[in-house]
Amino acid sequence: MLNPRFLRFTMLALAMGLALVAFGCSNAANKTTTMTAANVQFKIGDAPADSVLSLVLTITHVDLMQQGGGTITVLDSPTKIELTHLAGTVESFVAANVPPGTYQSAAVSISTVDVTYIPASSTTPVEKTFTLNTTINVMFNPAVTISKAPSVLSFDFNAAQSLTFDSAGNVTGINPVITVSVQVISSGEQENDEEHGEIEDMVGTISGAMAASFALTPEPGSSAQTFTVDANTKFEDGIPQFADLNPGMLVEVDAVTQSDGSLLATKVELMEASEGMEADGIVTATSGTSVTLLVLHEGGNMSTDMVGTPLTVDVSNAVFKSPLGNSDFSMLLRGLPFTPKFDKVTVAVGQRVQVNAPVTSQMKNSFSATQVRLQRQALSGTVGAAPMGSNASFLLLLDADSAFVKLTGVSSVNVYQGPGTQEMTPVAPSTKIRVRGLLFFDGTNYQFVAARVAKPD
Repeated sequence: MLNPRFLRFTMLALAMGLALVAFGCSNAANKTTTMTAANVQFKIGDAPADSVLSLVLTITHVDLMQQGGGTITVLDSPTKIELTHLAGTVESFVAANVPPGTYQSAAVSISTVDVTYIPASSTTPVEKTFTLNTTINVMFNPAVTISKAPSVLSFDFNAAQSLTFDSAGNVTGINPVITVSVQVISSGEQENDEEHGEIEDMVGTISGAMAASFALTPEPGSSAQTFTVDANTKFEDGIPQFADLNPGMLVEVDAVTQSDGSLLATKVELMEASEGMEADGIVTATSGTSVTLLVLHEGGNMSTDMVGTPLTVDVSNAVFKSPLGNSDFSMLLRGLPFTPKFDKVTVAVGQRVQVNAPVTSQMKNSFSATQVRLQRQALSGTVGAAPMGSNASFLLLLDADSAFVKLTGVSSVNVYQGPGTQEMTPVAPSTKIRVRGLLFFDGTNYQFVAARVAKPD
């Protein structure tokens, strides 16, 4: 049986958030039957290839196939998603009312795949586009049963197994490898992981507010998703309270899926008060006043498709922020032998960051940021030494073909665990692991604060 943490998917929508879709069931005679609906949240993720910096798929159509016949259309228009930023996690791409039943497969139509990678003997990223125009039949093994209870259906695109390389480390082809599984959300269950419906760092524009909920549009042209709030919802960085949410605000939301399938916002953080733009990516170069990103995701009111391309960002007047200031990271801070810093001096090549700006600042492939935020990312490698102490640390020996190694010239990173670290696999010398968390640079050394430690996919 598949491990739920492997369950992430390669197919679907650059909508970093959720689009509410109603599904109809077609039988063999092309008749449509109205059926009892169940709330299902679809998740997507990636098991990455270390040398790949960016992997963008254009999905044109997705169907779920029922046992005994019947087709549920999930996606019927071209949409893009970048996968490498999902290493070690999953994110929502759609929420749907899916008829209860047993599903045996999914049919996924992919038109193009854009890959940015670093060849074996180079430190310069190469971008290549593959035109597939093919439909992939993804068999569910075992079959997936959807009931009336809210569920999270997760798909995993295994980039390491899907891409082919030549002896020089160049990507020469792609044959997508996808796996899938399901988690049922039990009554009263709110587990703190993405596979059980947690949403981490969803960025979008407020498109409406009701009595105790608000609508968020993750991407231009995508459908809004509704989040409820309660007395425990935290409002941060310029939003004192729920009443201060206004249409047009660019915000970042954390949420959990409740037992009725609805999304409860646990944190709402202001990014831009109005007409904001957002992009995140891997830093490939820095100067005193600017950083260059390979864009992995764009949002807000970005006017062009920048995913997989470089973006120059003026950071001379930007405010630098780290999630370690948030309450959900407080446990990771306990006992650290260093003080994490993230600012104009310590922003470094290899870090994943998010930049924000008003719409008026954009100029082609560059803009002036008002905020730069350190983002969670993943690194894979081999444990070089066993953890010791109350705030355990160990040396992570990175794979030689890692894009991070090629960009930075660094072959190992010291990893720190705190009381809040999710250790999904034991940490022992010579074992292969993947860590996901925050990467800091002190001017000389990289230091990684791990939120999760798990086996590589």
